[in-house]
Amino acid sequence: MERNNHLLGVTLLFAVALLLVPKIILISYFSSRWIDTDLASLCLYLLQDLLLAALVYLLAITTLRRHRYNFFLIALLAGALLLFLLIDMRVRELWLKPLDWALIHYSLQNASNLTSGAQVFLNQLAGFGLTFRFIVFVLFLAYLATWSLVGIATYRAFKRPPTPHSRPAKAGLAVLLCGLLLGALYAKDARYDLNENIVTSPLVAALKNTSGLNASQNANLLPFEQPAYPLSAINALPRIDASPAPAFKNLVFIVMESVRWNSIFGAGIDTAERYPTFDRLSREGMLTKSYVTVPHSSKGYYSIFTGQHAYPGVEIKEAMHLYQPGVIHELKQRHNMEAVAFSSLFLQFENMDGFLKSIGVSKAYSVADIAPANSLAQNSSSFGHSDELLYASSIPYLQAINQSGKGFIALYFPSAAHYPYDCTDTSASQPALEKYEACIKATDTLVGQTLESFETSGLLDSTLFVLVGDHGESFGEHGLFIHNSSMHEEEVTVPLIFWAKGTTLPKPAATTSQQTDIAPTVADFFGVTDATFKVQGISLLRPHDKRAFFMSTFFDQLSSALVEHPYKYIYEYSPDTLVRYHLEDDPQERHPQPVEGDAFTATKNRLLSYDAYQKAFFSKEPEQRE
Repeated sequence: MERNNHLLGVTLLFAVALLLVPKIILISYFSSRWIDTDLASLCLYLLQDLLLAALVYLLAITTLRRHRYNFFLIALLAGALLLFLLIDMRVRELWLKPLDWALIHYSLQNASNLTSGAQVFLNQLAGFGLTFRFIVFVLFLAYLATWSLVGIATYRAFKRPPTPHSRPAKAGLAVLLCGLLLGALYAKDARYDLNENIVTSPLVAALKNTSGLNASQNANLLPFEQPAYPLSAINALPRIDASPAPAFKNLVFIVMESVRWNSIFGAGIDTAERYPTFDRLSREGMLTKSYVTVPHSSKGYYSIFTGQHAYPGVEIKEAMHLYQPGVIHELKQRHNMEAVAFSSLFLQFENMDGFLKSIGVSKAYSVADIAPANSLAQNSSSFGHSDELLYASSIPYLQAINQSGKGFIALYFPSAAHYPYDCTDTSASQPALEKYEACIKATDTLVGQTLESFETSGLLDSTLFVLVGDHGESFGEHGLFIHNSSMHEEEVTVPLIFWAKGTTLPKPAATTSQQTDIAPTVADFFGVTDATFKVQGISLLRPHDKRAFFMSTFFDQLSSALVEHPYKYIYEYSPDTLVRYHLEDDPQERHPQPVEGDAFTATKNRLLSYDAYQKAFFSKEPEQRE
């Protein structure tokens, strides 16, 4: 019988060891990117996972010796835990943070609009050169094999009366569990919370809080240096061009989905050859490299149209108010203008329709509303329809506003270069970056055709165009793909172009800006400079001293960044580390310089003040309509 007990113990060790595999895959996936892999680091990463495996082993060995049919319950529990850890592993790979309730809630709320992302989740490489779905399949086979052996060992152990564990064995297991728990309590945090196990981390966090090991990050923070201020305060600054502002009647925003700066105006890009329309508009108008506040669509919309920083977290608090004062409301009241939006993206996504109403856009049309029904199937995805029908179908609506004697404010939301980058006829084997940039080229062509349509329809004169990306896109430059989770240039910089036919626009002294500068600049162009609505950006028609650009990831307290040219600082919350890049000498951000000492404390506190201010700002009651 003793031999059968040993057999049960050995097979159980193999079975519970499978619970370590997701973290081992994650370590392998991160090892070539952002983490140290010395022995001490590996022990730190696996500590909580070893604690979970030991707890499951203790539960299993104790329960199976009581009744053999408990095997089925324990096996199902172990299988559910393994699947849960695998899903958490994949979430960490894509978003650099553990799975949490906020992310689950967000995914459930928007499930119908997130199905295109399933291809990335399941079919991109997820470790050891394998796709996530193949890893799940292999581990499912391993789970069946190991737990089948445990079942056989359990059956054999019950052929004779069980013998109790020796006292030394029990004591050894208790010491092991206590050691693992104490280690998890007192170990430092690893980068991207890699030391955390999603099952045991709540217990560890609760014990840390009870013992006072967690210190508050927000103690003794200075006030945030870019608070919201009334737009009228810009009048204290002189205009960079003393000549009278152009008299514009109409305003057009083209918010280009997922279009990044690096692929159009970055180093080594022949813009004139690849994107002739963008090249012409940038030469004839105003061009700046613009930083986002959060690399996510709805967050970008908020900053573009309100002039304020977005909420630094997964919640879409920007779309919750019924009325949000801003430049569009002011233009409608003062210039007899009518606002209308046209979108290739579904207006239901993240309450986009509600957000547009709150900023003064009472009429919003999707492509399905304005295009012929028999043409909608072409290049559609779960995020919306293709852009081919967006611009041309909108012209009659703008002509009707023009003929009524009003000016129009037209907001365009093309799907542009959104994943899955299927806007042109491309090969399935073509690299994702090539397909993405083919979509930008198609967007460039469509914008050129749109300007011709405006010209033909008599809508081009006296119209100010604003073209801007909502966020950038990562293609593995720093180990990430798509957006939401990185503070690197490919994800947080977008082109910003102001252009008007036959009108020389002032050339801003600064070559960089932030999306929060767009609303104040538009207000300045239209002479709405005494408005009281609040902004955090600065008009590009006014002189700028040395600027600081703050931004954060979509997922709360993953990382934040601060750009003070020529330096960029990226703070990572979980390991409490800060690095600096010299953007002129190292534009690809390949050589991080650790920041320590007083410089670390000062810069970290500036970023924490930004995070705290924005969260407090969104917790206030909205301003009331006058």
